[in-house]
Amino acid sequence: MGIKRTPYWRTIGTPTTLVLYRTPDRWRFAVYFTDPRGVADGGLDHPVPSCEPEIAQAALHRRAEELTHRKLDVAWQEAGQPGCWTGAVTNTGPLPVA
Repeated sequence: MGIKRTPYWRTIGTPTTLVLYRTPDRWRFAVYFTDPRGVADGGLDHPVPSCEPEIAQAALHRRAEELTHRKLDVAWQEAGQPGCWTGAVTNTGPLPVA
């Protein structure tokens, strides 16, 4: 009899903040979690770095929802550095049944 494994998205915490920044090669991101604390980071393959920030924000929003298996409400604002935005997660939907 096999051991039932917990899906990875059940072990990560609740997302609190999304960070998005433009580099010459691509858009980079970080998703911060609490309970337990952690960070997921990486780069977006699409859209291209020259696109409008709203398009990259929407792509990161989708990526964060796919990662967490939750519906997220995010309020975006420009950060203190050029080419950088932060998104505060204002509401997280429930975890789906495993």
